Formats: sequence, structure tokens, C-alpha cells
Amino acid sequence: MKTIKILAFAAAATMLVACGPKGGNATADGADSLGVKKEVVKKASELKPSKAMTDSVSYLLGYVFSGYIKNYNFGNEINYGKLKAGLQDFLNAKAAPGTPDFEKEVKISPEKLEDLFNRFLAQRFEYLKALNGEEGQKFIAKSLKNGYEQTASGLLYKISNPGSERKIKVTDTLEVNYKGTFIDGSIFDQSTPERGPIKFVVGPNSVIRGWIEAVQLVGEGGALSVVIPAELAYGPQGRQGIEPNKTLLFDMEIVSVKPLIVPEVTEEAENEIKK
Repeated sequence: MKTIKILAFAAAATMLVACGPKGGNATADGADSLGVKKEVVKKASELKPSKAMTDSVSYLLGYVFSGYIKNYNFGNEINYGKLKAGLQDFLNAKAAPGTPDFEKEVKISPEKLEDLFNRFLAQRFEYLKALNGEEGQKFIAKSLKNGYEQTASGLLYKISNPGSERKIKVTDTLEVNYKGTFIDGSIFDQSTPERGPIKFVVGPNSVIRGWIEAVQLVGEGGALSVVIPAELAYGPQGRQGIEPNKTLLFDMEIVSVKPLIVPEVTEEAENEIKK
């Protein structure tokens, strides 16, 4: 687009010179008799993109493609040597993509891509489900030896501050500061000063089952650490960012508790409602 603008500007300049006052034979260096500067023709070697520019574009192509790899969590599994070989085979193929001759030049038929890709994802899902279940059970057994108590549902907890005497109840509205980690210590979610504490009503479908049970163990101002088995969290299906059968750890602090206030209905109001 810049080239088009430059050419348009040059054309306009030519018209202005042609329509302008004539006189004098003096011309600018490198210009013709009309005063229009001649275009300097550069050699091909001067126009070739530099190595630095080519390296930057190569990096950005990898950056863009890596988004696809990251979205499917392939980072730790991809054989990057095979990835490079696939790129080279495609680029070096003589036949046009989609033709029988093209498929002969690459090691795996592109027609098999969708089936192979889906089978890989399904098998990896089952593997992660089994692996996370096994690791979760080991971590729970270890936590029980390290001072955690366990409820009948399987929730593990360790209370550092019991808070107020009134325990939290279903229908209470809470504000909670928290930090959620996996058993390897990596943080997957947490409240921040910018976001503030999470606010929710204690009850079904508000937060995961492990949270509903955990907050009822303390009162306002209370703090505790919990280990939530997968069946009290996101279960064998997991969710975005959390693998299937993942055991979750939370440090929780109850910032505020607001009990549900049921409006008092007077006898006069009841009569009005019945009308």
C-alpha cells in the first residue's frame, strides 16, 4: 500500500510541474528536463530482506504456530524433530497438496490427520485421568500423615483459624480470599488485590462441592487449607485448564459472611397478598 501512495504522489508532482510556470533550464540533480526526479533502480542484492528480518519472521511464525500447540497442551509431548521433518517434507514436495502424488511424497497421508489426531487426544485423556487419579491418592495418603483431617466425603482439611463462633451455613453470602494449586505446587487460580476476594452464595451449583463443604468448617475470619479429591472438584471430565481427575489444593480465608435475610411478612401484608 505504501508503494501505491508513493506512485500517486509522484504522479501528482509531475502534473504540478507540467502546469507550473516555465522558465530556466536548471534541473535538480538526477532529474529530467521537467524537474521530475528519476527513480533510482536498486540491485536485487540491495532489496533482499536482511538476515535479521528473516530471523524475526521465522521466530514470529513459530510464535503463531505455538499457540496451536499450547491450546492442546502439546508442549511437553511434541517431538520437535518430527515437527521439523513434517514442515520440510511439505515444503520439499514437488506435487500439489491434495493430489495422490503429493501424498506419496509425505510420510503420513493428510487424510489420516483428523482420525489420528482425535485418537491421540482420546488416548491421552484416558492416560491423564488414570495418572492424576493415582497421584492424587498418593498425595492424600501423604497429607493424612502430615496432620490433615478427613471428612466422610473424603475432603481433607487443616484449620489455622476457626474464625467466629457462628459457623457458615448454606444460603450465606461469602467473600473469600484464596489460592488454588495442584499437588506439584503450581498455581492455577488465586484472588488478587486487583480482583478482590471471590463472592458467592453457599449452596448447590455455586462453587465446587469441596468448597461448599470446606467453608462450613469455619466462621467469619476463619482460615484453612484443604485438599479436594477430584470427585469433590471437577471429576473425571476436568475443565479448561484442569486435567481430568485432578486433586486440588486451596488456602482459604473467609473475609466476610452475610446471612440470608428473609423479609418479615406482617399480617397486613399477608392479607394484601391474598386479595
